[in-house]
Amino acid sequence: MASFLYKGLKRDGASVEGRISAGDADDAVSQLRAQGILAYEIGLVDGEGRRYDRKSARPKDRHRFIRQLATLLRAGSPLLATFDALLEEEPCRELSEQMRAIRTDLRGGGRLSNALARHMPTLPDYAPRLVELGEATGSLDTRLNEVASQMERDLTSAEEVRNALAYPGFLAVAGTGAVIFIFMFVVPRFSALLENAESEIPAISRIVLGIGEFFNANVPLVLGGAALLALGAVQIWRAPATRRAATAVAFRLPVLGRFLEASDTARWARVTGTALAAGAALIDALALAERGVLSPRRREGLEQARRAVRSGEMLETALRAHTNTDAMTLNLVRTGRLSGALAEMLLFVAEAGEQESRNLAKRLTSLAEPLAIAFIASVIGLIVISLVLAMSSLYSIDII
Repeated sequence: MASFLYKGLKRDGASVEGRISAGDADDAVSQLRAQGILAYEIGLVDGEGRRYDRKSARPKDRHRFIRQLATLLRAGSPLLATFDALLEEEPCRELSEQMRAIRTDLRGGGRLSNALARHMPTLPDYAPRLVELGEATGSLDTRLNEVASQMERDLTSAEEVRNALAYPGFLAVAGTGAVIFIFMFVVPRFSALLENAESEIPAISRIVLGIGEFFNANVPLVLGGAALLALGAVQIWRAPATRRAATAVAFRLPVLGRFLEASDTARWARVTGTALAAGAALIDALALAERGVLSPRRREGLEQARRAVRSGEMLETALRAHTNTDAMTLNLVRTGRLSGALAEMLLFVAEAGEQESRNLAKRLTSLAEPLAIAFIASVIGLIVISLVLAMSSLYSIDII
């Protein structure tokens, strides 16, 4: 038996709340109804008999939740019973609390799309809209499956970028640590040897030796400053404005920018094609797809293109005028419009874009590693060369 907190109304209209023990939420509702109480909010007591594996929900957890929800609904499970089943063994506290809040809204007569938007704000913007479309067309399980599939593609795309940058990032951290070590423990030894000849050595050597002396004399300050800098960078990165600025810069980089553009195009085409296949109007499908685009500049262009389509322009013409959509995509959009198979053509565009993004991810990986190695080697090489030049100058002075 589990304990549930409830809020409800008595037959005379008076509000009542309390705790009740029951096998599940439906049993609790039945018991309260037998007592003459109409429950409008009920939830399992947090932490009672439950141990969670983690507190915060990850993107993978949200994807798993949507996929499980779609699978159970497709198997014929009622919506409320589906949430009860998912809550029984949910390992994430945050996701469990969000599901309880959604279930409460559903018990009160709310719609799943509104409840998802209200209680799971970290879901992709297209998710509640596609769910709303499924509710309107009686294809909720299908739309949820499509949401889960798109979320899986987004996760795969993000994982490809992380994998591409993981090793270069490790090299950067290790290289920075090696440089700090050299400045703190190696360079000061040379400073002691060259103390009486600093005026005769090259300028680059004097700079390196000066940095080494500063590091050696201020070890706590250097280490504390590095730690604060790393902590500050993490906090700044978490700010939405910083992420938007970083995204805008990333879209302008040579290989990474092309990868992000291909992923954005694929995501836009996939959501638009899926919405059209589900029976949505073109304007609604375009508005829905805009929400999943990462590039602020591209999103603005797509908004302008949507307004142009609403004014009577052909889709491919509007995209050509307001976005940097490639010629192949425009050609496929035109073919789909003329043949009445726009949804099919957009899904083909999505598949082509996803394949291109995978190829670019491999190229990004192959370029990032040697570039990171070359950068770290250049920094360490510069330090070594400056020390060699300093020692050479010392020997020249001694010979003279």
